Formats: sequence, structure tokens, C-alpha cells
Amino acid sequence: MSLLRKLNAKAKTQINTGFGTNASDYGGRFVNKDGQPNIQITGVSLFDKISWYHTMLALPRWKFLTILLLFYIAINFVFASIYYLIGVEHLNGISSQGEWGKFGSAYFFSAQTFTTVGYGHISPQGFLTSAVAAGEALAGLLSFAIATGLFYGRFSKPTAYLKFSQNAIIAPYKDITALMFRLAPYKNATLTDAEARVTLGMTIEENGKMVNRFFPLELEFDRANALTLNWTIVHPITETAPSIILQKMIMPMPTERSWYL
Repeated sequence: MSLLRKLNAKAKTQINTGFGTNASDYGGRFVNKDGQPNIQITGVSLFDKISWYHTMLALPRWKFLTILLLFYIAINFVFASIYYLIGVEHLNGISSQGEWGKFGSAYFFSAQTFTTVGYGHISPQGFLTSAVAAGEALAGLLSFAIATGLFYGRFSKPTAYLKFSQNAIIAPYKDITALMFRLAPYKNATLTDAEARVTLGMTIEENGKMVNRFFPLELEFDRANALTLNWTIVHPITETAPSIILQKMIMPMPTERSWYL
């Protein structure tokens, strides 16, 4: 407790982190390993709390392509079912025998209409079937326009290709001890005027209440003119707060609940 009083008296905390001070609002990490804040939005519907466009941009490549493929299969299945319910006799050119064969022909006609390929082997007959085919063609044009925009957004989005070390370490450094972790650029990209900031986030007890506190850590070098090789971020651990916390990390503090970098 005396250590925390000393820390609170000397250390300057950040109040503009966006995480607030109420410890009951957060559980576990403040920031997930993928860089996303560990928060849960409540009080709004699913469609209101998620930006589907940005979600599709941020999805891994295999998930993005899988969703597009599943959507293509599902939408054609829906339209094929409509054609089948209307009656495949209203689709000229279907020569398949059996119900599954007729449904398969309706499905591939739907795929040709949706992509506006239109081979001409099968054509709609009657007002209702033609209207469904016209609506499907419009849906296909709009869907491919959206998919093209998503592809362009994913390829054109600027990305800082950085790899971080799996762990941060506390080890001897020069004549003192330091907190260190490493990062490096990859792919054929060079970052200029790179700047690093490190914040120590803690959930501590103050006046019998658990609160969040965030302490900026001073770095040996916080800026690199050109980031072409690996960069080891070093925070020298001294007697100044909040480094005093890092000096005691080997001996767990009874009043400290959790800490995160």
C-alpha cells in the first residue's frame, strides 16, 4: 500500500486514454492482442453496433473470400427455389429429368442470371418468371458492385506492416534494468518518422475502490527517422514513478489486481 501511495504521489497519469477510470467497466486486458479495444457495446441492436463495411475490410482474407462464396451460393439457392416453386416449365430449355435435375438446372440458370452471363440455353417464359429474373439480374449487379468496392477498399487500405515480439522482457540494460520489446517492419515497406509511445495500464485500489490508472513510460528513444530494420523499444527502469512498479514486478504486490502493457 505504501508503494501505491508513493506512486500516486509522484506519477503523472493519463486521463485521455478513452478507457475511463471505472474498473468495473472492464475485465481482462484493456487492449486485445490484435490491437482492438477489449470492450463490449450494449444497449443497441446488433445491426447498429457493428459497421459491416469496416468489418468486411478488417476480416482475414480467407474469411472474406469464404463469406463472398457462401453468399453467392446462398443467393442462387434462394432464387433457384423461387423458380422451382413457380414451376420449371416456365423456364424454356430445361431437359433434365427428375426433381433434383430440374432444381439443378434452375440453380445454374439463377447463377447465369445473377452474374449476367446469360448463355441463352435456358430462358424465362411468362411474366412472373421474367420479373424474378429481372430482379435477380439487378441484385447481381448491385452485389458485384459492393463486392468490387470491398475488394478495392481492402487492397487500397494503407497498412503499417509491423511485427512485434511475442513477449516484453525485463532484463539488464547498460548499468540498470529496462523493460524491452522489439518490433520490425516486413514486406517491402519503409516507415519514416516512426514514433513509439508506451503506456502502463493498471487496475489498483484507491480509497477502498478499484480504479484504472494509466502511466506513460519514458523511452530511451521514442522516434526513428526511418524504420528499415528492427527497433528495440527500451524503457529504462529508474527510481522515478511509474518505473518503481516495474522494479517490483518479480514480487507480486498484494494491492495490485492486474497490469497490462
